[in-house]
Amino acid sequence: MHDRSDFCDVTAALYGVVSAPAGKRDWESIRHWYHPDARLVRTGVDEHGQAFARVMSFDDYVENAEELLRDVIFSERETSHEVRFFGNVAQLASSYEFTWESGQESRQGRGMNFFTIVFDGTHWKIMSIVWDNER
Repeated sequence: MHDRSDFCDVTAALYGVVSAPAGKRDWESIRHWYHPDARLVRTGVDEHGQAFARVMSFDDYVENAEELLRDVIFSERETSHEVRFFGNVAQLASSYEFTWESGQESRQGRGMNFFTIVFDGTHWKIMSIVWDNER
């Protein structure tokens, strides 16, 4: 039987790692949640108003996040969580609020992570996460 609590530990771990003071984060502590071929997709709008989708492997994402958050105090917290199951596939929609603080700037906002999670016969693994922030 599956219910909402099935992935609360996953989202808590992911939001926990990214929510940290400036500096390195413990990405290895969450690697086991990801399928080896997982894709992470940051979507948004660039400075010219053009939509974009940046597709990354887990390692690409870590490299990008380390660069973006190097000198930033960043925090995300889940505000709602909805899961749908069909066989060995789960869709998880996770709403979040974030704060972003650097020496020069402070921002707050909301966003949504859309997870596709697959069961490999032993464990549930994140196959993809696609997200965007509210504008």
